[in-house]
Amino acid sequence: MPFRFSPPLPFALSLLLTLPLLVTCASTNPSAAKYPPRAKGCKVRVFYTAVPEVKEWDDLGMASVDCYLDVGAVQCLGRLRAEACRMGGDLLYDVPKKALRPTEQGMSYRGRVAHTKQKADESGKDDSAVDDQSTPDAGPVEPIVPIAPPGPASVDGGPSPK
Repeated sequence: MPFRFSPPLPFALSLLLTLPLLVTCASTNPSAAKYPPRAKGCKVRVFYTAVPEVKEWDDLGMASVDCYLDVGAVQCLGRLRAEACRMGGDLLYDVPKKALRPTEQGMSYRGRVAHTKQKADESGKDDSAVDDQSTPDAGPVEPIVPIAPPGPASVDGGPSPK
């Protein structure tokens, strides 16, 4: 008779009960759909103040990176920017001017990741979008030639001024 393995009933029952719980607890960030991850090396503005210097923004969360001292503060801050890109942000604010030193050999940067709020008419546009009014098939541009002012010539058929 072949050997058959069947999971014990309590294990199968607990797995069956936890699956719906996992599905309901696994929620996504509502900003993730609005601001998807950006490409590596994207442009991120860094503000060392508690509030960014923009009118409106959406907070996306906190970013934190830990680096060894020999990496350097500039590269460590670059990693923080890369994390902000991965989170979909274009702003980092509340970043300390000096790296935190949690250990003797390490440093840490933390900051709040945000994205500038998009208006309804801006949501489909990109920074590199071409102006809709430009027409590439219009041909070369020709300058307008000014009209010469009328001279003291007489009108045809009329008496000439004396």
